[in-house]
This record gives sequence, structure tokens and C-alpha cells, in this order.
Amino acid sequence: MQAVFTYKLEDDELRNIYEFCESAESYSIEQYPDWKELFPDTKFCYFYLYDESGIKSYSQIIESHRLAQINYGPVCSDKDNMVDSISEIIEYYRKKHFLFLGIQLYFKTGYDTDYIEYKLNKKYKIKYIFDNSNTKSSIEIDLENDIDDIFRNFSKGHKSDVKKANKLGITTETINNLSDLNVFNGIYTKMCEARNIDRGELRSDAIFKLYDLLKSKNKGKILIAKDKYQRIVGGAILVAQGNTLRYFKGATDLEMRNLPITHLLIYDAIKLAKIEGFRYFDFWGINHFADKEEQIYNVNHFKKGFGGYYTFFAKKMNINLIPYGYSIYKIALNLKNILNMLRLLKKPV
Repeated sequence: MQAVFTYKLEDDELRNIYEFCESAESYSIEQYPDWKELFPDTKFCYFYLYDESGIKSYSQIIESHRLAQINYGPVCSDKDNMVDSISEIIEYYRKKHFLFLGIQLYFKTGYDTDYIEYKLNKKYKIKYIFDNSNTKSSIEIDLENDIDDIFRNFSKGHKSDVKKANKLGITTETINNLSDLNVFNGIYTKMCEARNIDRGELRSDAIFKLYDLLKSKNKGKILIAKDKYQRIVGGAILVAQGNTLRYFKGATDLEMRNLPITHLLIYDAIKLAKIEGFRYFDFWGINHFADKEEQIYNVNHFKKGFGGYYTFFAKKMNINLIPYGYSIYKIALNLKNILNMLRLLKKPV
């Protein structure tokens, strides 16, 4: 096996990585090569492991001030190749005198995850922390079930709201022009500003870059909801990840917040995922640490109303590359969060 680390992928490397990602049963969009286009100011290092038969593992690694982070990667279907990949990455960043390496696997809990953790912990001291930032979980719907059975598993209130949306003349369709995208972006922007939400990946013009990625690489779509007057009143961004369609972001017009717009958007997204042959619909995230007073608690309740079941990812691996590397990482993360909070609270003059 040969390991490659590079900051620029040649055309043949990129082509092989695209093919490898498409061959994987499932992977996270955060590891797809074009994802970097949403983060022009972020430094990405590209890693892949290969032999004579082709690529066996691939990952995008975020680097910042001698701190390295892998979000939901590497892309790898074989547990032994995953162990080899992570070992190569750890040794590479140790030699580069980095301070800390954080790895959030895309693997869900189970035998393969236990095997990977056991093998790696025989070689390295890995820190696991059971809290919201280190323990990821979600709600998933198995699309092999009949759509009527899926709808039957919705909560009574969600079923009623879907029917109500239909009676009110709300419809959904896929965005296919920049004019509609502009309207949806305006709705999303107003929602984030009103609720003091960090736009995250969709800051600035990133939503247009994401739209190009979804359309050009067939990686998903954006559904919009229209009222009976054909006005856009909300939307949902859906991302394809192998055999899974993921609910990425959504927003509704604040002036129509009392209408069941998102209920219909998600129900139609589930139907669309089933029609297009996906195995799973993933709501991407549920916070088991949320208190009842927090807004995220209500988001959890809303997602659970669509039925489905809980899934749990492997706990994040926090790897000290020098003594107290994790502590330095936490200080840097807290400073970043404070700066983001100040940016959100800052009022325009």
C-alpha cells in the first residue's frame, strides 16, 4: 500500500477519487472533492491510500495552525484499510510537528467500528469524550419500507400537518433556475439573521457554489415550497451520499412560520428519495444532550415526529500529537466560537 498526501490533485488523481467515492456504499458530502469550493479560505490536504488495484481510501483533511481535522472520513469501506489509513495520517502529522488531530469517522457504531477502535488503540493513545461535540447521532428512515407504511409511522400531528399543507395548496418542486435560488437564499438569510444562527457552510455566495455542485455532479437537489399563489415560501437542501439522501439545510418564510411548510417539504423529500432508489433518508443530526429549554430540543422533537430510528456514529477520535494537544485545540475552538458569536451579535451601523 502507498500513501499520498498532497495539496493539489492532478486530473487523473481527481478522476480516480471521483470513481472511488461513487463506488462506496455510502460516504459524507464533506469528503467529496468538490466540497472544498464552499470554503475558499480553508486549507485542505488530500490523502489517499492505493495499491496496484486502485484507491482503497480517501480523505480531505482540514489544516489550521498546526491543528488537523477530518470531518466524517476517511471514505473507506474496508475496516483494515481504515486502520492503515488512520495510522498513516497520524504518523504524517506527527512528522510535520502538528499539535492535534481530530477524526470523526463516518462509520456507524457496530462490529467494524469496534474493530477499528481496538486496532488503533493498541498503537496510539486516543482520547474519547462523551459530549455533544464528540458524539454524533441522527435519525434515519429505511426507504425499503412502503411509502404508506413510512407515512403511517409519522406522529399524528405530522400526518395532520402534511394533509393540511396539501389542502392549503402548498406544493413542492425542484429548483432549476437562479431566480428561484435567489429567493430561497433570501428566505434562508432572513431566518438565520432573525434567529442568530451561524450560516456555517452557506456563508456569502456558498449556496450558489453548493447548487452548482449538486447539479453538475448529481449530488442532490434543492426542493422549494410554493403557496397557492406560486410564491416561494420555503425550501430544503438535499444531498446525495451514496445510498443515502441527507437533509442538509432548510428554511421557511418567517411571515408564514405557522404554516406546515417544512412538514410537506420533508415528506416530499422522502418520497423523492424512495423514487430515486436511495436506501436511507437521513435527517443528519439529533442532539441527545439538549435540555428542554433549548431550541434544539424542539428540533429533535420535530425530526422524531417523522418516525425512523436512531443511528450513532463512532465517537470522535481526539489524538494528541504532542502533550496537551487536545487542550490547545479546545482553546482554539472556544476562541473561534466566541469570535463567531461576536460576529453574529454585531449590529450594522
